[in-house]
Amino acid sequence: MQEKTKIYIALSSIFILLLAGTLFFHQTEKWSYFDSFYFTGVTLTTIGYGDLYPTTTISKIGTLMLAFFGVAIVLYSLTLIAASYFEHRERVLLERSESKMDEHLKKVIKDAAVSVKGHAGKIKDKSISAASAIRTTIREKLWDKPE
Repeated sequence: MQEKTKIYIALSSIFILLLAGTLFFHQTEKWSYFDSFYFTGVTLTTIGYGDLYPTTTISKIGTLMLAFFGVAIVLYSLTLIAASYFEHRERVLLERSESKMDEHLKKVIKDAAVSVKGHAGKIKDKSISAASAIRTTIREKLWDKPE
């Protein structure tokens, strides 16, 4: 399933729980829509102020079900949303760092090529290859520690 679809389902689940809880408590407790929404939100976030509480048997059962299942659904949904956010941020940061690294490597390779041209006339030992000269030059440029 795609990431956007998961987030859509997670947000829809939270909205449906809030709507269902609001309608349920408005009907069973005869609270205003605002109070019913407030109680549902306080229950789903596990805050539980205690200023409103269920008084009928059916609303107590509904509150228990909302607490057990609703809290689990909300926590899972928030976990999906947070994971998606952090994965996106990680991708953006990796792309930025890779771009900077590519620029740095291009510069090092260009400098190495120029330096190898300078070393080419100095290579007297036939066992030393151009690759070795490039490796030495890159080592000098990156770590300032020639072998």
